[in-house]
Amino acid sequence: MAPSTISIVIFSLFLFSSYSDAQTTPSKKPEAFSFPIKKDATTNQYYTNIQFGSNSTKLNVVIDLGGNFLWFNSEDYLNAASTFRPILCGTRKCRIAEAIGCTFCFLKPAQPGCTNNTCSDYSLNPFSGTSWYSGLGEDTLRLRSARGGNVYAVDDFPFQYAHDAMLEDLAGPASGVIALGRTRISLQAQLASAFKIREKFTLCVPPAGGDGNLIVGETAYSKPFEEISKSLVTTRLVRNPVGLLGIDLIGNFSREYYIDVKSIKVGSKTLSLNKTLLSINKKDGSGGTTIRTVRHYTGLSKSIYRALVKEFAKAAESKNITRVASVAPFGACFDSKTVLSSKTGPQVPTIDLVMETKSVYWRFYGSNSMVKVSKDVICLAFVEGTINVSGQTTSIEVGGYQMENHLLEFDLASSKLGFSSSLLLHGTSCSKFGAS
Repeated sequence: MAPSTISIVIFSLFLFSSYSDAQTTPSKKPEAFSFPIKKDATTNQYYTNIQFGSNSTKLNVVIDLGGNFLWFNSEDYLNAASTFRPILCGTRKCRIAEAIGCTFCFLKPAQPGCTNNTCSDYSLNPFSGTSWYSGLGEDTLRLRSARGGNVYAVDDFPFQYAHDAMLEDLAGPASGVIALGRTRISLQAQLASAFKIREKFTLCVPPAGGDGNLIVGETAYSKPFEEISKSLVTTRLVRNPVGLLGIDLIGNFSREYYIDVKSIKVGSKTLSLNKTLLSINKKDGSGGTTIRTVRHYTGLSKSIYRALVKEFAKAAESKNITRVASVAPFGACFDSKTVLSSKTGPQVPTIDLVMETKSVYWRFYGSNSMVKVSKDVICLAFVEGTINVSGQTTSIEVGGYQMENHLLEFDLASSKLGFSSSLLLHGTSCSKFGAS
């Protein structure tokens, strides 16, 4: 008997990597692990695939940079969950998970989603806002090394088996969410602990129709990425000092990745902004800049967004680019016939997020700043952010569209982010990124 589920539909037709059925872990210690990335064209979500449980159930899971832990719903897994074990209340593993409660469920035989005396927490669907409170468990995660493709196993990988209602608004192929947040039970933290590798991951997300890659750990990259990685611009990752108990939906953003943006430039012009919005408010945790794969376009607070649109439109006009009626949700759109093309996309004014010094900036060219909405119309691919009525509101949320075809190294060991210029400038793309 399945726990409180109405119907479970698993979309597993599009799995883009296969794993060996080997049950033994190679003796050679791995340096890093590789996870292929696809972008769902309908939802604009980025997802990867894993193998989980005793029958190595294949799962497509959406990547959440700010997520707490792996959660999913899969009937294939549930029907063969012979190696599942609940994480019991009061245990060391429960303390590591920093879970908020304990659940009691007396269904016999016990199964994922219904076990007694179980360490419990909320999972969150970052797209629908739906949350689910349930017990945490552990089972076997199988994964491939970035170099050589050897299959390894983590026998006690933590996760939550969630209700099928949690699948609402996820990409069609996906059955859950995999977390890369700053927690002790996220993917990179668990792999660093299990294999004694550096707590670091490199993300290269693709545009629709392309391939990308996530590498967890530290390894040499394939050409030309090894050379590109040597010239990454680095900035410090900052922490939100305000951590609220409860689920992310009510403001627990301490697991998010923040960067310290000091100003924004359009071309050579620095926007006139309320600088207090760019810093994290130490009292309530609002403000600041996060990087979020679960937001497609970069969202800006109202005053920042209006300043950006105004200056961008002015700079575009100086290039004889004709503005046309806006197309929601975008605030500035243009006649594509009046825009020249280049290897980095439409030739439009650049946009820079400037950090601790003038030489530390993340620049967006046309391929990351403009989106085609119709045959002859392209729009500025930034949107006005929404107010979080139940928690902290972040002033800038850098979205996945702006990350596409950039190499991003999140080094948790040194608390630094390294980022490349557009890979299109180097004549390559995320589709070619991997380990050497």
